[in-house]
This record gives sequence, C-alpha cells and structure tokens, in this order.
Amino acid sequence: MADLCKTDLQKVIKYLTDAATLYDAQQGLRYSSRAWCIRQLIVKLKKRQNQITTI
Repeated sequence: MADLCKTDLQKVIKYLTDAATLYDAQQGLRYSSRAWCIRQLIVKLKKRQNQITTI
C-alpha cells in the first residue's frame, strides 16, 4: 500500500468535500445518496489523518 502524507489527505478531503457539495445541489435521491456516501468517506479519511498526525 502506498504511503500517504498529511497534505495528500488534505487535498483528497477538500476535493471530496467539493464533490459532496455539488451533489447536494442536485435534485434527486441518487445525488443526495452519493453526497452521503462521500461524506462518510470524508469522516473515515479524517480519522486516518488524525492517526497520521499523532504518530
């Protein structure tokens, strides 16, 4: 598995946050479900980011 640094995770989290915002702006259950899934992934990545900074 490739090593990830803190700045890489910050960029990915920012990108995913923007994507979730765009999906929230769309109408329909499909888009709101995608935004929810992306937000769950963001939470998971933030936990991983905290693990990297504490090590």
